[in-house]
Amino acid sequence: MELLGLPAWLWWLAAAVALSLVDLFLLGTQFILVATGLAALLAALAAALGSSLTGQVWTFVLATLVLVPLMVALFRRQMRNRGVGPREAGWERGARVTVVAQGDRLVAKLKSDHFPVALADGSAPREGETLVVDRMDGITLIAHRPDDS
Repeated sequence: MELLGLPAWLWWLAAAVALSLVDLFLLGTQFILVATGLAALLAALAAALGSSLTGQVWTFVLATLVLVPLMVALFRRQMRNRGVGPREAGWERGARVTVVAQGDRLVAKLKSDHFPVALADGSAPREGETLVVDRMDGITLIAHRPDDS
């Protein structure tokens, strides 16, 4: 079977690549379209083996119905085991930071960004000391000295 002079399996292959690339580069690797791309690869295999268009479409639909929930379950479990992410509350808790001077103020570097820093006990941080972050209050890191625990 051909469409516009190209074999059907090649169209399915192009769809598989396009779906995967859209997922990986535009949607932030949700893996739903990657699973759909794998289903398109199976449809390409069916086309290469001489299946009718109806057989190819059913192969794609059934493979999508199996692979999408499988990928969602697999990656949801993997993401849950990864820990707290940088946009979730508490992501900064327990991080060790070093106080540095930035102009006339003291800041601490955390995850490649510099944040204003304050100590939980109200004392002033000193340049060069290492602190442990308790929480963030707005953009300010609230920390304590490691020996305070």
